[in-house]
Amino acid sequence: MTGAAGTDQRAAAEHYDRWPFPGGEHASREGLILLRRLGAWLETPPIAGARRPRVVDVGCGTGHTLVALARRLPQADFLGLDVSDGTLALARRHARETGTGNTRFAHADITAPGELGRFDVVLCLGVLHHVPAVAAGFASLAGLLAPQGRLVLWCYGRYGRAGHMLNQRFLGLLAGEEASPEARALLGRAFIEDHGGRYAEGAGFYTPRGSGRAGLEWLLAHPSWLADQMFPPFERPVTLEEILGRFDAHGLAFEEWLGVTDDPAQWSDQPAIRERLARLSRRDRLLAIECLLKPAYYFVVGRPRPATA
Repeated sequence: MTGAAGTDQRAAAEHYDRWPFPGGEHASREGLILLRRLGAWLETPPIAGARRPRVVDVGCGTGHTLVALARRLPQADFLGLDVSDGTLALARRHARETGTGNTRFAHADITAPGELGRFDVVLCLGVLHHVPAVAAGFASLAGLLAPQGRLVLWCYGRYGRAGHMLNQRFLGLLAGEEASPEARALLGRAFIEDHGGRYAEGAGFYTPRGSGRAGLEWLLAHPSWLADQMFPPFERPVTLEEILGRFDAHGLAFEEWLGVTDDPAQWSDQPAIRERLARLSRRDRLLAIECLLKPAYYFVVGRPRPATA
């Protein structure tokens, strides 16, 4: 690969070779939701019984999420893809050490993953917002889906992460273009230690311990997370409207915003607001709920629309 796309791929690979991510298995609410959904999907016809279901994790990193799912769902085959050879080596080692035999891993770029066939579930968790060629990346994800498959996206949200984006901008201005990775890491750590309570706490960064004081302590204790949050090689958070637009463009129907209900009664005790929410289309109701939540991330599911006669 040559040109800007090749440069972007190399930058991402070098970053995560240096700071493998996520670097461990961390229990989270999102992980439990995903495990439950995957178990239900893989047991539902026409997937169940026809053949071994296939799951791909595009941007699997160190493979801890993929291996954790594969260990609990032995009836399916799992493939992990990533651009970083260093993190893939760690993923393969983790699978061997845990005795997880229904996994394999391969080097691939999200914008051109190659001929891999179709999958019953395509996971892309914490990756798409790091892809400059996002349109090509999303097209690849859609192209991997089986006709009855599901695409699961986890993406940073522009509204809830706005304060954090400004912190990243601050560090980028201080570092300049020539700062070494070590210098960037030093700046990120100094910023959290000196300004975390004032400017970073609650600004929208992401950790398994949230974005409060415990989250700041997590970043300081986990260099790979600090690097991923404070100075990623590229990051462009999204909005729900952008996600829905990409679903539409590729013939995908929005199925669910995992962990978020669109029941109007859950969002207001005021009849006037509940009634107005109920009148909206489901799409507009979700966009209204987004305004209330100002989410730091989205965790959503889409699936191919049925073919029309």
